[in-house]
Amino acid sequence: MDNNGKMKKGIIESLIVISIMVMYAVYGIHFLPSLMIFIPLPFIILGIRNHIYNNIFSIIIASLIIQLLLGSSYGASLVLLFAPLSVAINYCIKHKKKSMETILISTAVFVLSFLLIISLGERVSDFNFTAQIEDFLSQSINMQIEIFKELGVSNDDLARLSESLEDQNRTIMVRIPSLLIIISFLISYINIFFSSFVLRKMGYGYVPEQRFSRFRLPNNIIPGIGIMFLAAFIMKSLEVQYHGALLLNLTFLVSFIFIVQGLAVIDFLLIRLKMKSVFRFLILALNIFILPTSTIPFFIGVIDSIFDLRKLRMQKS
Repeated sequence: MDNNGKMKKGIIESLIVISIMVMYAVYGIHFLPSLMIFIPLPFIILGIRNHIYNNIFSIIIASLIIQLLLGSSYGASLVLLFAPLSVAINYCIKHKKKSMETILISTAVFVLSFLLIISLGERVSDFNFTAQIEDFLSQSINMQIEIFKELGVSNDDLARLSESLEDQNRTIMVRIPSLLIIISFLISYINIFFSSFVLRKMGYGYVPEQRFSRFRLPNNIIPGIGIMFLAAFIMKSLEVQYHGALLLNLTFLVSFIFIVQGLAVIDFLLIRLKMKSVFRFLILALNIFILPTSTIPFFIGVIDSIFDLRKLRMQKS
């Protein structure tokens, strides 16, 4: 295909992606808000098929159109939140970065984008992210208390329940930094996974296959975590401000990453047993949603990080 043909192809595909995104933002987002996490996906595919500039310009144009149609800051928020993530994943795939490197870069980019939106929102308006979260959690407590009142629960039990819920909410507020990182990781990984899947189906064989069963943490993760915990305990002994919140967030993040690796090991073993995808998904979902069993993938993840149960390091070498 000559340069004119490539340019026409890029323009046509850009217009299609822009149209789909504008229609979703204006009409579909109210019915399927959960699909918002896939907003970077078509732009990533567009950028790989053509050029990264197609990705950048298309998401900016789509956001400007959304801004004009809705008459709010919604379009600008989309650009600030999803454009950097889309470009980061596009760049990593195009330059054949390693899977873990791509995940780390895209997660960091999304966290920074989210923090930028919060910062700008607080500067240009009365928006306060922390206050909004506290208000939402407070309303949630009130709704639950009202439900239990209607069920005839005694005042003493309601008081104990209210105190317990308030303790949970305080823990959630302290964990906001780690929750933000985890959400950023999940959104990044989902977009990396599906963009790689779609691109490989389109014939882009150089795009690395993202198989969850082969997800693994870096080889030096155990010493790295040890150093971070050591630093946290030193801060505690020196009575540095917010050392408790730092330790709580660090513990929560470490638990999460080892649970993810443990689930990947379980998925790897289920594939070896030739179990169908539906049953694999159900088993993994049970391990995620049933809290007592989440300790199982955690310990599996730790053991795999130390002893390489799947022998992925040997295959790599």
